[in-house]
Amino acid sequence: MNQPSLDMLATRLAAHLDCTQDVTCQQILRVMAETGRPLTPIHLARRLQMSQEKLTAHLARVPDTEFDPQGNIVGWGLTLVPTQHQFVLPEHSLFTWCAFDTILFPSLLQVEVHVQSECSASGQPITFVATPEGIADLLPATSVLSLVLPEARCDCVRGTFCQQSLFFQTEEAATPWMALHPEAMLFSVEEAAALGQMTASMWPHLATGE
Repeated sequence: MNQPSLDMLATRLAAHLDCTQDVTCQQILRVMAETGRPLTPIHLARRLQMSQEKLTAHLARVPDTEFDPQGNIVGWGLTLVPTQHQFVLPEHSLFTWCAFDTILFPSLLQVEVHVQSECSASGQPITFVATPEGIADLLPATSVLSLVLPEARCDCVRGTFCQQSLFFQTEEAATPWMALHPEAMLFSVEEAAALGQMTASMWPHLATGE
């Protein structure tokens, strides 16, 4: 498959997944992973040592943040709103917006999770264990992951980047989707996990909690 090296792809992802570097998004990710519960804006403002007014204005500029009817934050990247990508931590289950999130967030947050997803072509299950070091127990072993790199930071939102990152049980199963998305790349899940580790290593502040 003729595509850029993983190092080059990781550098581009680190530059363009802009909100992942945002301190507000980092705190949402961390608290969701730690608690598995809705996050009140008051609690988030306190953690950030920020006024509620400033936080409200900031969140208005953060793409795709999910809220419940009470105004609590229920997702950004990691979410309480069900998707096809279940992210099972030791104490609770969450979901991710896309396939790549399932192998990026374990490295970012330094956690081990069980991932339960599905083939976007057949609906058949795809499962594995994701750790900061890689993946294990991948079933089926032939599973692959699609990815479309954003051309610029403004392109990296849920409706563009996330919705193009999917799992397929085999390369053959992905062929019809890839024909409709010629800009996409296809990776083995192991390759994608290595790419996630490289990308996460460029944001050590989140992984270390700094």
